[in-house]
Amino acid sequence: MQNKEVLQALTALNGGAENIGYEEENLWYTAVPRWADLVADLKACVRNEDVHASILIATDEAVLWASGSRSEDVNGQTISPLTTFEIGSITKMHTAVCVFNLIEAGKLRLDDRVTKYFPAYEKAGDMTVFDLLHMRSGIVDFANDAETFFGSEELADALDEGRITDEVLLEHLYGLDLTFAPGSKMEYCNTNYVLLAMILEKITGKAYKEVVQSMVFEPAGMLSASATTFGDVTSVPEHAGYMQELVAARGAGDIHSTTLDLLKFDRAFFNERIVSPAAKAGILDFVDGYGCGWEPSARNPDMILHDGGTNACYGLNAVFHASKDRKYFIMLSCSNEDDDEDEEEAEEEAFNQFQAVFDICKKHLQ
Repeated sequence: MQNKEVLQALTALNGGAENIGYEEENLWYTAVPRWADLVADLKACVRNEDVHASILIATDEAVLWASGSRSEDVNGQTISPLTTFEIGSITKMHTAVCVFNLIEAGKLRLDDRVTKYFPAYEKAGDMTVFDLLHMRSGIVDFANDAETFFGSEELADALDEGRITDEVLLEHLYGLDLTFAPGSKMEYCNTNYVLLAMILEKITGKAYKEVVQSMVFEPAGMLSASATTFGDVTSVPEHAGYMQELVAARGAGDIHSTTLDLLKFDRAFFNERIVSPAAKAGILDFVDGYGCGWEPSARNPDMILHDGGTNACYGLNAVFHASKDRKYFIMLSCSNEDDDEDEEEAEEEAFNQFQAVFDICKKHLQ
């Protein structure tokens, strides 16, 4: 049954062409001869290496590869392109689309000061929406440096348990000094995108989940995606459990999705179905190595990407965009680091899993 459902979904993304092969072990792949070497290398990697992930590789017209291996979903089946994961910071590219849609509608400006939306945030000074989008605010990261942000280990634990409200978060934000002058440099910070989600809510009068649903999920046809929703993830964490701080993390890392839906997002974004050409250019305006939910690859000038991690999941959304026919490489895993393992070893294991597949993509897709 799962194979039939996956084949139907992949065929729809394949322009209706029924040229997708299937083999046991949850491997689906194109039958087009041009991609035979890519398929052969991916088969060997997924079968022989320790890959715990759902992988989807495609162009704008065709699906080249889809697989799921070595992890189970909530029904006890091996994961597939239909399995839902926490996508972590890949969420940010969705938030950026919503922000630029409001800019296009004349309801928001890149040079709007943050204090326009948060008048009590006196320490923000001349910080702008542009600074938030491009990680140039100087704000402390509430997620990656929670003890500094909240001033106590107890409140940092409360964040993990989903007990931090907007009021608590803003109270601590307003009292913290900036780590550098806004606009002077780039430093990655999840707090920026939480503030952007709050700005979206202030302008639209709707919850963030409704904004992203109407501006991204529905027009892109993302049927399995959700925001600030608990209980709809169908992958099973191999180590730590699911996120709890969904509302506090909205806009920065709260979205759940499948590899299939992320492909729909990528195609809709790059083909300008959910953004205008001007908005897309603004989102991909890289300053000091960061755009708006996208980063250029330092080692691969043909590629832009963003990764995302939660306690349970890790993912990568990468696009080889400079070539004539764009290629999309999406990989989601519920095999993130184990809290009991040495952190460096755990990161190295996760990196190796993704690096092995990425190296194959780089070899055949560039």
